[in-house]
Amino acid sequence: MPQSQRGVKWIRFQGKRPRPIRTTLDLAVQAAAEEALRGVSKPAALVALDVRSGALRAVASRPYEEFNRALGGLYPPGSAFKIVTTAALLEQGLAREEPASCPEEVVIGGKPFRNAEGTPLGSLSFRAAFAHSCNTAFVQLAAKLDERALTDAAKAFGFGVRYELPLPVAGGRFPAPSDLAERAAAAIGQGRVEASPLHMATVAAAVAGGMWRPPQLLARKKPTPGRALDRAVAKTLRELMRLVVLEGTGQAAEVPGIRVAGKTGTAEFGDKNPPSTHAWFVGFWNEVAFAVLVEGGGTGGAVAAPVAARFIRALVR
Repeated sequence: MPQSQRGVKWIRFQGKRPRPIRTTLDLAVQAAAEEALRGVSKPAALVALDVRSGALRAVASRPYEEFNRALGGLYPPGSAFKIVTTAALLEQGLAREEPASCPEEVVIGGKPFRNAEGTPLGSLSFRAAFAHSCNTAFVQLAAKLDERALTDAAKAFGFGVRYELPLPVAGGRFPAPSDLAERAAAAIGQGRVEASPLHMATVAAAVAGGMWRPPQLLARKKPTPGRALDRAVAKTLRELMRLVVLEGTGQAAEVPGIRVAGKTGTAEFGDKNPPSTHAWFVGFWNEVAFAVLVEGGGTGGAVAAPVAARFIRALVR
């Protein structure tokens, strides 16, 4: 009952006996994540999930501070979002060998778009455009999508879902594009698109397992309900993400004898000219899906992909 003493109100309430809880975190996977981030000089994060259940296996955030960027940070995902855009394109009938064009620059809806490192690749197949992460090819293809196709694909990968976890977390945000230029920017993970490393790990897990599931931290007997992806789309995405590591922008994530698959991301932010960029790599191996983010790190292939390789090597050991 409330009591007052010298102007201070005290409230007494009956306490409850504490109960033990069991989390889904895995000590070996957590140790691998910690080892992977060792030596990274910029703020960074690594999240790992179980592909089949969405269970969190590791959460690592640097530097050590109250703000956990792995769970609560929101960043433009850059080209890592091309996984979602590719799902939309495949749903509308695009074939992996379909011809595409990768010029140095294109203008969509009055807005110019360039490749992350400014290198034109000319005429190529869509599979090569994905493997080498050609922005200009993707914005041209996205401009031909039905108006709601990209929004619907983002929803299928959990963008807009509010997580029910017992701690502060952020998911993914995909505001509906207001015009053609914004749709093109969203297709390459820029504009108003944002996601946490946690959410991008769920995107990789969805491709690996064929179903998007919200993450879970408390151990349960059954996986959380999810949304199944089209089986043919998921299969093609797995093949394309493997190509990224074999011959594309993610070759630094390759570990001999291990079938790592993934997608790099180089996400522009801020007002500098040229813009600063976050480095991403999202991927999967075996039953583990993961996302690596290095804030202001540069390019995903050069900075985040090697972190992913260290994570996989530590897991294998």
